[in-house]
Amino acid sequence: MPNPPSSSALLLQLFRLQEAERHRVGRALHNQVGQALSAIRMGAHLVQSEDDAALRAEDLQEIIRASDDAVAIVRDLHATLHPPQLDSIGLDAALRAEHERLFPGTALALAPLPRAPAPDHALVAFRIAQMVMRAVAQAGTTLGVSLAGSAEASGDLTLELQAGDAIELPELPLLQALAGAAGGGLDAVSGTHWRLRLPYGPTSAMPAQPA
Repeated sequence: MPNPPSSSALLLQLFRLQEAERHRVGRALHNQVGQALSAIRMGAHLVQSEDDAALRAEDLQEIIRASDDAVAIVRDLHATLHPPQLDSIGLDAALRAEHERLFPGTALALAPLPRAPAPDHALVAFRIAQMVMRAVAQAGTTLGVSLAGSAEASGDLTLELQAGDAIELPELPLLQALAGAAGGGLDAVSGTHWRLRLPYGPTSAMPAQPA
């Protein structure tokens, strides 16, 4: 049985993941948003100098299309960096939105939680689910998601993800360390099933770090 990764190895993996995400966001801002803004600027110059009403209308439609593209890209990046639903209407809504974004045309039904989890735990659950969802989507298979919380004053928040086919998830040790740091655990079975458990008390919070 292989030895678990050391703390330094996990920190290095986290650093690489963060840098890869920054690179992806930066590339999208430069290439996609930059191109859309350039198209808007060019279209505005054309409108200024266009005397033909029909051509001017075409130029304005192109500006609108490029503006819509830029707004869609920025919204997608915003959802990737921090889903607005997580703060406004809860973890279940954020998971549904992320599933719809990564698996277009598929609906995810999640029962509402009895109460909102602690913000730190909601964010940990979302990030772990997001990482699994991305890996499953890239593998081109399906994903089922279930979310449940104990109705008792203390208990577990449970998130289960089930892929249609086995996939590789190199980030699993990092995600398990993250779940452990939040006072819970992440179990994985055969590359197809992941079960996250987190504290779900009314005042649950991330454990304090030692001084």
